[in-house]
Amino acid sequence: ILSLIIFLFLRWVLRDITVSLQTMAHEATLIASGRLDHSLPVKGVDEIGRLGRAFEQMRVSLKSRLEELNRLLLVNQGVAANLQIEDAVQPILQSALSEEASAARIVFGQDVMPEMHSTGLTAYGSGPSSGRYAYLDERIFELMRDQDLLAVPNIGRVRHLNLPAEKPQPQSLIALALRDETTYYGVLWISYDALHKFTEEEVRYLSTLAGQAGVAAKNSRLYATAEIGRQRLEAVLASTPEPVLVIDEQMRLFLFNPAALQVPGLLDSPETGCPIQEALGRTELLDLITHSTGERLVTQEIEIANGRIYSASVSPVLSEGRLVGKVCMLRDITQYKELDSLKSDFVATVSHDLRSPLTLMRGYATMLQMVGELNGQQKSYVRKIITGVEGMAHLVNNLLDLGRIEAGISLQVEQVQPLEVVERVISSLQPQATQKSIQLEYETVDFPTEGETVTVKADPALLEHALYNLEENAIKFTSVGGQVDVRLRAQPNSVVFEVKDTGIGIAPLDLPQMFEKFYRSGRQEAYQERGTGLGLAIVKSIAERHGGRVWVESRLGKGSTFSLEVPYEPPRSQIKF
Repeated sequence: ILSLIIFLFLRWVLRDITVSLQTMAHEATLIASGRLDHSLPVKGVDEIGRLGRAFEQMRVSLKSRLEELNRLLLVNQGVAANLQIEDAVQPILQSALSEEASAARIVFGQDVMPEMHSTGLTAYGSGPSSGRYAYLDERIFELMRDQDLLAVPNIGRVRHLNLPAEKPQPQSLIALALRDETTYYGVLWISYDALHKFTEEEVRYLSTLAGQAGVAAKNSRLYATAEIGRQRLEAVLASTPEPVLVIDEQMRLFLFNPAALQVPGLLDSPETGCPIQEALGRTELLDLITHSTGERLVTQEIEIANGRIYSASVSPVLSEGRLVGKVCMLRDITQYKELDSLKSDFVATVSHDLRSPLTLMRGYATMLQMVGELNGQQKSYVRKIITGVEGMAHLVNNLLDLGRIEAGISLQVEQVQPLEVVERVISSLQPQATQKSIQLEYETVDFPTEGETVTVKADPALLEHALYNLEENAIKFTSVGGQVDVRLRAQPNSVVFEVKDTGIGIAPLDLPQMFEKFYRSGRQEAYQERGTGLGLAIVKSIAERHGGRVWVESRLGKGSTFSLEVPYEPPRSQIKF
């Protein structure tokens, strides 16, 4: 009986404790499952009551923190989803407005809006008092240039704000600067119509919102800058009268301007994103774009279906040393080709008509001494006449040679041994070199061993003519006692003739024009040597007819090196069958 009485007494005494523990266990289960809306009833002031209040505070704190995280998540999504600044700041303003706040405003400076030409501020606001306190934007914007946080629980006790007394004023205010490293974008500020004490959690939350606003400002600035660049590029391309094609690294048509659409037969499929093989209808242009490699500009003349002739230039687009695309520009040179053809025909006609009179002049000048004795002065005059006539005859012959080459005569292609060409040219120019005490030597580089020969398919007469002009120039512009070296270099796809001298050299300003017709340097040393200004132009034409190229490297006063590259196989269109 005594044991039963004790058991009943203990059960009655421990019933409240058991029920409270069961209740708290249930609430803990709800909290663990994320159900934070159910409040925990708290009774008593004993240990069980204090434990219940702790559980309730934990529930409220967790619920508040989760709500805060959800709001920040929505803000982050809004900032990431909107590149326009007016759309990106709306979630931030809504999240900054608490139950006590009357206005939330974000003020941006000119750096965020590079497309705007005004120097004023750009502001966005939310809340019932946003419009009333808008006059504070400029003042707060300037205050926050040199600080990151300004929390004013009671504006009436702060004098340095210098707010006008006649306008409505909030009771409390907090402002946070929007920065990205050293760039000051603007300020986020919240006002309160009643006195408000800012807690550490609230300041931390608003600082996070300010960080999101700074990210939105940076994204908007980058987007605006890129958009302005795109619009300017489109404007430049649209105003360019010459067709421009931009190809990406996957060889797809990335961009083209309106001028490209006005050229009949240029684009078969004028759609961006399609492969360049489908977009272009010109095989020559397609070959030029697809086969152009390296980091240098490639230019070629192309005839379009409408009968016009274009100079097509393809240049690579490099980013950090990596090829990311190509740009092709077409320039209509039909008029220039017609003028050049007329000029060439005129020069060829005049040159041809001059040959006979020059021959007669030279013949009669040499016969003068046959008809009577000439004194010393008369003989001097005759020699000058003969020298002038021979110079004119040399100029006429060069003009005729250049005219025939540029007229499109087909190459008389044979298997030519470059070494034999070099030996013949050196043998013919050796007397001139000996007269000036110039050492004339040659060597081969990367050539096969004895018993093996290197041959190229070329026109032997034209190839010998080109090399003769280069070596003759080297001897002409090398002083007495100098040296001229001819180096023959074998490459995987071509042979390179290098003529190196120790002459007067070429000024940097003269280098780009060295292969133009009739170009003569303005330097006194160059004018001391007579010439027609056509020798290097002939070399260039011969090189291009063989599908090769010619270039020069020079140092003033140190000498020059002219290089003539000839492929093993010339272009099929230049060969005469």
